[in-house]
Amino acid sequence: MKIVFLDIDGVLQPAWSRKRFEHINEIEEVASRLEARNPDYEYRAYVTAGQGPHGTPYSRNIRRYNLAAVYFDWSKSAVAYFTDILQKSDAKIVISSDWRDEGEYAIKLFLSVYGLDKYYYGLVDASYYVSVGDRYIKRDFPRQKQAEKYFQSIRPEGVYFDSRASEIRDYLDQHPEVTSYVAIDDRNLGFPVDGHFVHVRRGELKAEDCELAKKLLQQEDGPYPLPREIFKTPENS
Repeated sequence: MKIVFLDIDGVLQPAWSRKRFEHINEIEEVASRLEARNPDYEYRAYVTAGQGPHGTPYSRNIRRYNLAAVYFDWSKSAVAYFTDILQKSDAKIVISSDWRDEGEYAIKLFLSVYGLDKYYYGLVDASYYVSVGDRYIKRDFPRQKQAEKYFQSIRPEGVYFDSRASEIRDYLDQHPEVTSYVAIDDRNLGFPVDGHFVHVRRGELKAEDCELAKKLLQQEDGPYPLPREIFKTPENS
């Protein structure tokens, strides 16, 4: 299985685009049109309900701005390049962006605006909020901390390290079905996903980024296990 680990800000959503603020009063009408086109998702409930559908966290105003950002700010050319990667490589999407904190339902709803939900495979574990009764609690993932500690310990001197890269490697360790992957991000991930990384440097995904991603996805060098001992605890050692 081929996987694209997707960052969103600076990849699909250019940092300079703020059209959502100009069109926020239109978002309920937009949600109605989207729902008429794709009734599998509750766009109107997402932007109008006091509590989001399927336990999606955050306030109604934040959810309105989220959908407006997807609809008005995501770069249409970047989305087209990204779609080309998925189609030409027969790849699936795993969200590594901070947008994963929105939760799975919201992410699939966002992707569906551009027909990308059919490529969705999962989320890198995130400390996102989940509904428990009438309140939200923040999930935590000790495995990620253990993986981060491991990669910090073997990081070559002078080499930059971003914890998102170790989160991706932790995901890969838990998914041995993945035999090829690329991480697309505007953050400099590098180690320990070097050789599988496209660094988007021009504010949004461009043609050259698209071509590099497709080339890297031709590598079939997985799965990508981590040493078992790094996950040992006093309870399971």
